[in-house]
Amino acid sequence: MNPDNPVLRSNHPYLKTMKKNIFAVLIALFTLSFVADVPTDRIGVKGPLKFDKTDFNLAWTDKPRDTYFIQEYLPAGEKPESFNRMLTIHIFDSDMSANNAVSQKVKELTERKKTDIVCNYQVTESPDGNEFIVDFLLSESKNEEMTIVEFNVYRYKQVNISEKKKGVLVYAFSKRSYGDNITDFLKSLKEVRMNYLNEMVAVELPKIIIDVK
Repeated sequence: MNPDNPVLRSNHPYLKTMKKNIFAVLIALFTLSFVADVPTDRIGVKGPLKFDKTDFNLAWTDKPRDTYFIQEYLPAGEKPESFNRMLTIHIFDSDMSANNAVSQKVKELTERKKTDIVCNYQVTESPDGNEFIVDFLLSESKNEEMTIVEFNVYRYKQVNISEKKKGVLVYAFSKRSYGDNITDFLKSLKEVRMNYLNEMVAVELPKIIIDVK
């Protein structure tokens, strides 16, 4: 290698141009990576949402079926695979009633109770019969030792999802505990359960906007 070669000099125009091109490529890759990490809002609810005196930001979305949308919201710093608190919006783009949707959930929970000793649920109906709240407990175990306990409050309501179509909105709050913290979590839940139920009843449900064509 010849150090006197003008192309190898640090101030040579060729090297300056190459450095600029590399920098531009790195910026483009970073931008694409950032954009890819931003969840796609599919229902017109970008957030943040407020619950339990906490802001929940959009963290993950999916459309498993043509008639089913799901979006998850987490507090800052939490991850879907290890969350402590989560808000979830389920949208069923179908003509089923809120009552039928609740019946399906109760059937699911009744079946789960056969293998989950913690599983329990309660259904509360609004005075006008248009809304329902299902609150329930779930658990997971490994090697006969409980690893996760999850408390959920689901609010069901039939809503307009477009100018000409209705669907079922499920607005859900989940709170988890892991490992050695489970016993204290269950003890405290007896005191705070009604607070979560009351807040779920009072929360203003978001307006859903789905482009139905």
